[in-house]
Amino acid sequence: MKKISNEVKVGATALLTIVVFVWLFNFLKGKDLLRGTTEYYTVYDKVGGLQESSPVEINGYKVGVVRSVEFIDAISGRLLVEFSVNKNFKIPKNTVAEIVPVSLLGGMKVQFVYGKGPGTYSEFDTIPGRLAESLMDKVETELLPVKNKISNLIVVLDSVITSVDEVMNPEFKKNFSGTLEHLNNTTASLDKVIGSKEKELTATLDNINKFSQMLSDNSGNMSKTFSNLKTISDTLAAADIYSSVSNLKASLEKAALLLTNLNNGKGSAGQFLTNDTLYTNLTNSLESLNVLLKDMKTDPNRYVHFSIFGKKSAPSK
Repeated sequence: MKKISNEVKVGATALLTIVVFVWLFNFLKGKDLLRGTTEYYTVYDKVGGLQESSPVEINGYKVGVVRSVEFIDAISGRLLVEFSVNKNFKIPKNTVAEIVPVSLLGGMKVQFVYGKGPGTYSEFDTIPGRLAESLMDKVETELLPVKNKISNLIVVLDSVITSVDEVMNPEFKKNFSGTLEHLNNTTASLDKVIGSKEKELTATLDNINKFSQMLSDNSGNMSKTFSNLKTISDTLAAADIYSSVSNLKASLEKAALLLTNLNNGKGSAGQFLTNDTLYTNLTNSLESLNVLLKDMKTDPNRYVHFSIFGKKSAPSK
């Protein structure tokens, strides 16, 4: 058996080393030579610290890496990002390549937010992209109003403390001490009054309790009373008291007008009540009638003529 020379061994080792180095270099750049990959591109205004070899994920599962991040041109400042994705994954149309934070400690990754198509992207197509707001940016955005409020509160507290310092001068402290002393004296006086009137207060509270108990015991009767009052009020409401009062008012007005007319001598009744002539004439008539009746009673033949044979009786002289 023919032995392999050292030169062949060295050459094979060097070739293997070169192949491994090339594979490792491309693998670190996101291109796996042992597995097929598909290349895609996305244009961003900002990448938020995205770097080469950053992971590319779909629903949290790594499907590729970022191969390169380069400026399109120096004027616009926009960046072109190249992705290397496992060819077994087909990217639907309207999918968005979103740059999101890896964790709180830092780092960025690309996450495909799947669209609904129709169709899929082909190799070397440009996928729409966006930069998600980082967690720190969210925290800063949320805390900024709180920070401003706290700053304003500190300013207000400082003003209040300054005002309190100005108010708490020696004269105010002296007056405040005097007020407290008066309050203590007043409290002591109240204690004495309450102590001297303890029996009366106890009796008053006892009466209040008895009154409350009486109300509780007679709640049924009170309910009936209120029910009767409600019935009476409903009856009065249904009786149309307003119309009755209106009619009574009209009747009283007519009676007042009648009395006024009687006092003023209007009408026969008014003339009779106010005119003496009518009364005098009526009195004279009654006297004449009385005389006539007396005369008729004294000499009835003078007024009544009656004869069986139709002979007229001589008139009395």
